[in-house]
Amino acid sequence: MSKLLRYTLVSEGFAEYKFIPAYMEWAAKQVGDLQVVRTNIQIAITKNPSLSKVLQNAAILCARSFADERSPCHLFIAGVDLDEPDFTDDLELHGKRLRELKERMGKVYKQYEAQTILYIPVQAIDCWVYYVQQNATANSLESTGKDETKRKVYGEKNPDRQRIEKVVREAAAQADFAKLVKQSRSFKHFHNQVEAFLTQYSKTQQP
Repeated sequence: MSKLLRYTLVSEGFAEYKFIPAYMEWAAKQVGDLQVVRTNIQIAITKNPSLSKVLQNAAILCARSFADERSPCHLFIAGVDLDEPDFTDDLELHGKRLRELKERMGKVYKQYEAQTILYIPVQAIDCWVYYVQQNATANSLESTGKDETKRKVYGEKNPDRQRIEKVVREAAAQADFAKLVKQSRSFKHFHNQVEAFLTQYSKTQQP
């Protein structure tokens, strides 16, 4: 019987809710017999998820995730876009935005730090999708502005929710996530956290 891991995902857009669950399914298969299930806790889609809403609600939704004893959450994932390129050696801008999210989560982050993973796509998660669609060299696509990336990924500058979800679902279904780790440093940062958590979780939990 597969071991079960429930996780909550909180994001600022629609693409994340198609891309990251597909990645989590792939990542789980890399560590063994592990079934991942996303909880229904998230920013209401009707409120149009955004950066400000993630910053405002991440701590609340994190605490809520771990408070449900009947369907316990094992992992909380939250992220926001960097909204700019970052070609610094140590991803300094990426790190600054990461610290901002941690600070906004405050005491809740410190309480659940071992069970929390935060991610910051350089530019936007659309860049991660773009890498999946293209045979591009490492860290080459983040130099493209967000509007231009959206046009290339979705075929238009302001795609609606249905268009975003369709394109990302199709891209994620055929994604080479192992290759994406080598293409994008911000994705690698996220992947390394997930890999470490799932490996440890798989060792300690009973089916």
